[in-house]
Amino acid sequence: MSRPGNYGKSSRLKQLRQLKRKKRQQASRTIAWDQVEDFLLGRYHLVQGNRLPATVDATVQRFFSEWLQTALAQGEQQPRWDIAAITATTFKRIGNQVPWQFYAVLLEQVMAWQKFLLREGPVVPLATPRRIIKPLTATAWAALVADQLAVNLLTIMATPIMATPITAKQREQLTKSFLADGHVQWSAVAALFSPLGFTIQASADEAAHQWLTELLALTVSDFHH
Repeated sequence: MSRPGNYGKSSRLKQLRQLKRKKRQQASRTIAWDQVEDFLLGRYHLVQGNRLPATVDATVQRFFSEWLQTALAQGEQQPRWDIAAITATTFKRIGNQVPWQFYAVLLEQVMAWQKFLLREGPVVPLATPRRIIKPLTATAWAALVADQLAVNLLTIMATPIMATPITAKQREQLTKSFLADGHVQWSAVAALFSPLGFTIQASADEAAHQWLTELLALTVSDFHH
């Protein structure tokens, strides 16, 4: 039995041992920086993906993978993930590597994806937790997608034959033509993109080729706006 004078000391030692044990347990549960992408993609598929049609799930997963690569490229020492900025950079990199239907499928799922990210991002077991900031409204998402579609179309049209570069005014006018009441008008998008066609790169693997083929089969009637 402890002597009365040692009781407080024993309690403090016990608390210190418990604190050290808790820290060791937390450390053992953390994941490495290069595991974050697989961790979050796995979580997303578990929570959301198995409820979605295969083509839709593949579209969101591929976007999420690209988005995470953009976020992770900021480095482990950047604890804040800015949804608006990271998405804009990711869209710019994806650009015309996908048909317009990619953006249409994504836009229908993006609010659910963002909700998942806001909930799951901060609890990824990293030594320094991430803060997810600047989420977008549905209207802001539509505007961001419309802007990227405008850039994509103008990029296709900006062949070396053209003497003048793309202007900010052209981009703004085209973006506005794709929007109405805060929604992307897919009929307007399809009317301009469809005649240009889309070629699947020979380097695409079998899964990517099948996914892109399924996207290309979608028409305006498959989307709400």
